[in-house]
Amino acid sequence: MIFSWLRARRRRKLLANAFPVRYAAIIERNVGHEALLPEPLRARLRDATTILLSEKEWLGRGGLFVSEEMRVTIAAQAALLLLGREHEYFDSVREVVVFPTTFQTPRPEDGWEDDFLSDTISSGQAVYTGTVLLAWDEVQREGRDPAGGYNVVLHEFAHQLDFAEGLAGRAPRLGDRELEARWKYVMSVAFADHRRAVKANEPELFFTPHAADDELEFFADLTEAFFCRPYDLRNLYPELYRLLGAYYRLDPAAWAWPV
Repeated sequence: MIFSWLRARRRRKLLANAFPVRYAAIIERNVGHEALLPEPLRARLRDATTILLSEKEWLGRGGLFVSEEMRVTIAAQAALLLLGREHEYFDSVREVVVFPTTFQTPRPEDGWEDDFLSDTISSGQAVYTGTVLLAWDEVQREGRDPAGGYNVVLHEFAHQLDFAEGLAGRAPRLGDRELEARWKYVMSVAFADHRRAVKANEPELFFTPHAADDELEFFADLTEAFFCRPYDLRNLYPELYRLLGAYYRLDPAAWAWPV
């Protein structure tokens, strides 16, 4: 109880300061979603970015020094997931590890710092114990193109929400009993349909083949689509869009996307 009070007090003090102009310039340059947001959500983005910058440990690997630009860019993209929700700023995430480019992922049975690496090359990984690993070149490229369809920061931080709330196994609180009752069914059916499409080698897939691995990957891919292809998701999978809208308490299709 005392810890929660002290944390809330510290956050209020952080947010009482003006948002640095240099941070705003970095976000304008590297976080394309920011220009799409209405002003109240832009203010929430700045606040969440401030807290994430302060509360997470930022580490570089592969000879990379994690610059202020990298930290602000990643924090602001992760903050998109928090714009509509009451949240604790990914409190289960302790550290963000940044590589210059794609990296070999750790073996599942080892810790991420272990020397024994798999042959899998990745641009991002979410570790259940509270670490997010990211490739900076991918973060920067995808962050600047909000309609590109993919965003590794959104993907990996969606995993962290899933880890914390068990979204693959049960419905979150949505404030709507009907939607909560349909969550598991709609998600399971959509995942099974995508899995069948991948196994059948169908030429046109809305979600990536990787999303067929398990329901955790499907939710992370779905989150990317919700924020980066909202019109397409709403048109092709209206029930999924409705569920994600209730979960994130946002309607990205209503943002100021360019024609």
